[in-house]
Amino acid sequence: MDDFWYDISQLWTGTFFYGIYLVLFCICIYILLNRPRPGNTIYLVTAIALFTLSTAQAVLNLVLGAGEVDYLDIPFDHLEDAANIIYGVNNIIADALVIYRCYVVWDRKIHVVVLPTLMLIVTSVFAVDLKLPANPYFGLSFATNVIVTALTAGRIWWICRQCRLQSTVRTAVQRQCVSSVAIIVESGVLYSATVLAYLILNSIPSMHAVRNPIYQMLTQVVGIAPTLIIVRVGLGVKTLPTESTLKMTDVMASDSSRFSQPDLEKGLPGTPRDFEKGFSNYDADGSA
Repeated sequence: MDDFWYDISQLWTGTFFYGIYLVLFCICIYILLNRPRPGNTIYLVTAIALFTLSTAQAVLNLVLGAGEVDYLDIPFDHLEDAANIIYGVNNIIADALVIYRCYVVWDRKIHVVVLPTLMLIVTSVFAVDLKLPANPYFGLSFATNVIVTALTAGRIWWICRQCRLQSTVRTAVQRQCVSSVAIIVESGVLYSATVLAYLILNSIPSMHAVRNPIYQMLTQVVGIAPTLIIVRVGLGVKTLPTESTLKMTDVMASDSSRFSQPDLEKGLPGTPRDFEKGFSNYDADGSA
């Protein structure tokens, strides 16, 4: 009976988070299709790829779980290997997306993402070669997400700081800066925290019973976290008039020219003077 309910708990965990992902994916597709913006194609293809792989992962987990509950004669080893490879590919796509966003936010400076890209390549080797140990793979993925999240949030914080130093910033803009950083950090923390929990539980022999349900959650969170980012980029609220958001001190002294509010989710110029030029020409994918 204990084994039965343990298998059921794994099935319940996986299907519960897949249900959350399904709802989020539908919202994501609706936003991307009904709010067309330059660069949405990249996010649309990524969202579909992530969800397709996560669906295949959920189906395999259901088959494996049903086989354990009903003692079915199925090739468990081959199905588990397929599920692990699917998870690895999904993780590669998710990590590539957050690295791409970091690259865009840093105004497409390639040297910023060299280290995360090299880490992603090494992670990919561990993902597709099932003979290699699992802990280094999860550790590399965790480190990549932490570094990229810190780089992206740090860049936005720096832009906001320069904006405050060069202008009279109102509370609304300050709130948007905090909100943008919080969304990026929370999206990165969601997956990183799940991976860290799995690593900790996997290293404690007495907690191995909790490891499998956490892994079932992880197989869906790997798609949920980047999809949250895509929804945020798809919403892309930006470009309010300067008079209601951000006024440059030196401009106020000379005339009442208006500039667009910087979109903190995009690739932005990095010097204080760049704020005097406005940022309305930056699209959702960071291209001018």
